[in-house]
Amino acid sequence: MKKLLSVLAVFMFFSVGSAKAVEIVSFNAASSEAYVGAFVKGIKKTAELYGYDLTVFENNYNQAEQNQQVEQYLASGALPDVFIWWPPDATAGLGSLRKLAKTGVPVLKINQLPNEQDKEYIFGYAGPDDSLRAYNAGEMMVKAMKMKQAAGGKGYNVIALSYPHSYGGYGLSINAFKQAIAGTDLNLIGDIGEGFGQANGYKGAAKLIAKVKDQGIHFVYGMDDAILTGGIKALEEAGYNVDWKAMDDDSVITVGTVCNGDKQMIEEGKQFGTTLQSPLHEGQLAIKLVQEYMENGKLAEYINFTPNPSVTAATMDFTALIGFDGKLYGIDELCSGAWK
Repeated sequence: MKKLLSVLAVFMFFSVGSAKAVEIVSFNAASSEAYVGAFVKGIKKTAELYGYDLTVFENNYNQAEQNQQVEQYLASGALPDVFIWWPPDATAGLGSLRKLAKTGVPVLKINQLPNEQDKEYIFGYAGPDDSLRAYNAGEMMVKAMKMKQAAGGKGYNVIALSYPHSYGGYGLSINAFKQAIAGTDLNLIGDIGEGFGQANGYKGAAKLIAKVKDQGIHFVYGMDDAILTGGIKALEEAGYNVDWKAMDDDSVITVGTVCNGDKQMIEEGKQFGTTLQSPLHEGQLAIKLVQEYMENGKLAEYINFTPNPSVTAATMDFTALIGFDGKLYGIDELCSGAWK
């Protein structure tokens, strides 16, 4: 009997020790963009905690490049246990998504909510609630507007520096922002989606400034902080005083979202606030959902959102959230390098 137990113990040791690790292949947008790079760090670290093997494909927000990566990967004959899917353009990437799903490997969509076309090909979603974060940003702008009114300041024209209008989250974000400012004195006079990142935020703002300068610009909504940071630079070069503390007729008040810009903008008063969309949370959540799916063959909830709390200079140092690993993280850790 002792000999039999010994043999069983050895068998169990080698069976557990040699178990095949879960393999994940993640097709992402460009990690050269700060938020995406921080998300990649999040999935890598969390995959390591679970003992999963992770392969990451990146592109420069180029759907054609991502489509080619999918073709090349599938042609290799290799297949993982799960695909993670973050397309730069969900519509132009639908053919690739169909090919991934056709392999029988489950697909988890990231960052952009499922639409009517792609939802049948994925088992779930992990990422931000575009409507909530944009609505929160709008509410912050309304709060800043009321502070300006109380201080005797005038002028309530708003411009929006948005994502490309073809991007999945654009419609939800701009509609929620409009809903938040509806019925107030805030007046949206221009909306442009030049592209992602600070350089495109600068270009877009410069174009809008030239177009609406005769009307006056008093408030700016950035659909993410990186775009807004570029926009602030363009405004200042055009002679605008970007300082929400001034609260006078000639100053500009800005509000952003995502936590992928320059936090010094908030500290110095150039940005009234942001809504914290944490790439750390998003990466942790993605791997947690992979683990849940591998165990149960389904998710308890098809849509899984990360928190999107509002953050201002007054609350920034006190903002902390529980990660999906159960640990408490401060705002700098939550942004995981997406801040400058």
